[in-house]
Amino acid sequence: MEPQNSSSSSHRALQNLLAALALLTCFSAIFYVYYKPTETANWQKCPAIPQHAVCRDICISALQKPNQIHIINNTCTVNLTSISSHFTQTSTAKTPDTVILIWTWPFGAKFDLDSCSSMFDIHDCHLTDNRSYFEKADGVFFHHRDIYEDLSNVPNQPRPRLQKWVWMNMESPSNSPRYPSLNDLFNLTSSYRLDSDISVPYGRLIRGKTNGIIPKKTKLVCWIVSNWNSAYKRSQYYEELKEHITIDVYGNAFHKRISSEDYTSVVSSCRFYLSFENSIHKDYITEKLFNPLILGTVPVVLGPPRRNYEELIPAGAFIHIEDFSTPEGLAQHLKLLEKNEDLYMQYFSWREDLVASESRFGLEHACRACDHIRRNQNYRVVNELNGWYWG
Repeated sequence: MEPQNSSSSSHRALQNLLAALALLTCFSAIFYVYYKPTETANWQKCPAIPQHAVCRDICISALQKPNQIHIINNTCTVNLTSISSHFTQTSTAKTPDTVILIWTWPFGAKFDLDSCSSMFDIHDCHLTDNRSYFEKADGVFFHHRDIYEDLSNVPNQPRPRLQKWVWMNMESPSNSPRYPSLNDLFNLTSSYRLDSDISVPYGRLIRGKTNGIIPKKTKLVCWIVSNWNSAYKRSQYYEELKEHITIDVYGNAFHKRISSEDYTSVVSSCRFYLSFENSIHKDYITEKLFNPLILGTVPVVLGPPRRNYEELIPAGAFIHIEDFSTPEGLAQHLKLLEKNEDLYMQYFSWREDLVASESRFGLEHACRACDHIRRNQNYRVVNELNGWYWG
């Protein structure tokens, strides 16, 4: 009997040893599968395996031997789904929002600070005008026309090393004061210029089919202008053009002020609208172009060269004054289109594939600046802002 007891004890000891080895093998396999070393590995941050885990055969299937199958099936089962869920929950953390501080409201006009997501599909951005956020803001937003020449209304404390200062301006160089002290002050630019860090043109044509028919036309050529200056090229061109074609004029310059509601009805009732810019500069193509496109009217443009316009809209969507040697030649072409409806309607063929829209002044610049800063963490500074913008 004594030898039998000894044999029984030895057998139990062997079973215990094999069970311990199986358990050790199981946890070694789990560690091998889930541990992914990185350069910043920190043992203290590694999530623990949840208690009461159940390990299935797959956890150490690669280590199975014929004499280990009964041990694996009976003593070592781990629930991989449970462990995976635990690791996912403990290792994923929401990236904090990018914070943009609106230091100066453009022309004092405030906008909705919570619209980046709904308006532009830009997420994880937090806009604020609370200056107590200065130290922790990722970017600070300045409107050029609201900056004092002596810079007395910009922050007087040192800029945090990684913080971006965004210079925003939608006025042309001719209508923007030039301050020598702006060089080396900002990190990013946002303007209508296509070579800005954050380019926001006055409008866009995007993929889509424009709904609705072309409004009925009761006038041939229209122009709405309030800022009259006889030295402007547009004023001089108008004076010559009106000698060869009838132009319906509105605005303070002609003592015919119209409301926002009247603007829509007037522009849409005209076959052609004089989209004449007040100054001529690279990329300076304003709402004077995009509003007629939206309202179903053909714009006749005066501004930068035709090729510059064609960077934003199709060549057949507008008429450029430079297409004709004289204002009289332009007038004759417009009269021809008045009599030939088929030729006139060709100027709207772009509407089959594109939709015109305006930019959202201020809000769009801030949202897109936030998105840019979030995606680009590099350091930079704008050394020659004056040379780049004013030339």
